[in-house]
Amino acid sequence: MHELPQTRDLAVFLAVVDHGGFAEAGRVLRNAPSTLSRTVSRLEAELGVKLLRRSTRAIELTPEGRDLLGAAREIVARAERLSDLASQSRAPRGPLRVDAPVPFVLHRLAPRLAEFHSLYPEIALTLDMSDAVLDLLGSQTDVAVRFGTLSDSGMLRRRLGRTGWTLVAAPAYLERLGHPKRPEDLAEFGQVRFAAPEHINDLRFRGLPAPIRPRPTVTATNGEAVRRLVLGGLGIARFSDYMVADDLAAGRLVALFPGELDAEPLDITALYLTRASGLRRLAAFLDWLEEILRPDS
Repeated sequence: MHELPQTRDLAVFLAVVDHGGFAEAGRVLRNAPSTLSRTVSRLEAELGVKLLRRSTRAIELTPEGRDLLGAAREIVARAERLSDLASQSRAPRGPLRVDAPVPFVLHRLAPRLAEFHSLYPEIALTLDMSDAVLDLLGSQTDVAVRFGTLSDSGMLRRRLGRTGWTLVAAPAYLERLGHPKRPEDLAEFGQVRFAAPEHINDLRFRGLPAPIRPRPTVTATNGEAVRRLVLGGLGIARFSDYMVADDLAAGRLVALFPGELDAEPLDITALYLTRASGLRRLAAFLDWLEEILRPDS
């Protein structure tokens, strides 16, 4: 009968897999690669199976290694949670690196971060702003916030909420062109377009067989730039609700055909990796983020 493996040995195994090899895992864990190699060899000996195929350039999981991977993550995460419970008197602290799209940071995070800092003054946030596919390990990022359907990257994920879509125009723009009476009228309007993804520019309405395609006026690669151009009266565009909620409330923008736009809401998801350090501050941030994304918050 095999002895149960040590949690620290499983954590080393996970680090080697997640970081793509002993050298990078050693750099992150501040241990010599040879030490980590001996730890994985000890784990293999305890379990009586080979977990990794090693070469001079890369490592590869064996079938037994793949079988162990999910269970190892659960065991290490459970141990981390138990460690957290033993130190509940200590407030979450330390650095936390967050990556999120520019508009999300500007319109959802930035206005509320003073609240987070008040709750957790010893967590030092670093905000990176992008919406590209991200290598969390290579970028040293703790959590990335992403929108829409995500591919299976092997990263842990937590659904934080959803956001719908709103089609808008500036009041001055509508004064010049007139307020459209039906969605088909929008074909005579100008549209500020997103460079990518292209489907955001399609204006589909319930009950209409084909999308409405206004004439393009200007295209921008950044969502916040598109918003500023619409505010400036260069055309119409549709945005995630969180991007224009304040503009609508203040009268800077007007919603067009609310409730008639046929656009699937987007999931807002946090992607992250299990790490022995920083779990409490990561959990605190994710709980807070989920709270501020509730519709009534």
